[in-house]
Amino acid sequence: MDINYLKDKKIVVTGGAGFLGKALIEKLSTYGADVFSFDIIPNKDVLNSILVDITDEKNLQLEINRIHPDFVFHLAAKIDRTRDFSKSKEIFKINFDGTVNLLNSLRGIAYTNFIFASTSEIYGLNTNKPFKETDELLAASPYSLSKINAENAIKTFSKIYKKNYTILRLFNFYSQGMPSGFFISDLVEKLEKNENFDMTLGEQKRDFLKTESIVEALILSTKKEALGETYNVCSGNGFKIKDLAEKFKHDLNSLSEINFGALPYRKNEIWEMIGDNSKIKRELDWIPKELFE
Repeated sequence: MDINYLKDKKIVVTGGAGFLGKALIEKLSTYGADVFSFDIIPNKDVLNSILVDITDEKNLQLEINRIHPDFVFHLAAKIDRTRDFSKSKEIFKINFDGTVNLLNSLRGIAYTNFIFASTSEIYGLNTNKPFKETDELLAASPYSLSKINAENAIKTFSKIYKKNYTILRLFNFYSQGMPSGFFISDLVEKLEKNENFDMTLGEQKRDFLKTESIVEALILSTKKEALGETYNVCSGNGFKIKDLAEKFKHDLNSLSEINFGALPYRKNEIWEMIGDNSKIKRELDWIPKELFE
């Protein structure tokens, strides 16, 4: 990628101490960018690690004014796929209110682009497959609803204040070192220890990429062609979760037993989450790297 224009640019990455945030910051640094990690925990791998809670408007404004970023990558989020609406306030406080706080802190900043990491889950219960960027959004959980609202806030703010944005709807991704709390990372941890793993029957289909492919899409979103656009970031292919589990077991030569059906499906289960990636490939020359390439 020829991204020489990022050299010496000031870039803020919210959620910079997270798995994806760290990978993005590492890549941005190779282009000579001056990167700042915003997170509620320190990122020991970067020089400019700043403790910032996006729900703290005053401190957030202070740090944004100090830096005057050229680009903002907004990755910070509360990832909770529960269907329990009693937890919605906490989810919305971070994913929606936090996004609005960040946008408001940038009102007086002449940034080049605001890039938002959304999620494939906003398509939710839509029965069109594969999902296209123009499809109706049908939330299946408080988390996906908070992301829909955050997307709308970004579009409305950007129109009112004549600002630039790009929205990336990220589908599933994985690479070694991914923390626990995600299906594959939890599966691999058990398989490597030869411990049994409980899961659903695994009939759901999911679209997976390598983490490096997600990072590449994020960086390509700094191009002028991406301004004002929304993109699916996906492979375009789906794996049944049960087949995925069996492949990892085989590849790792694990002695674990995978207990299919030990866990119930979630309410409002999304049975197929597969995206159409033709737009981002066409407009940004992005090439997906699938999980088992």
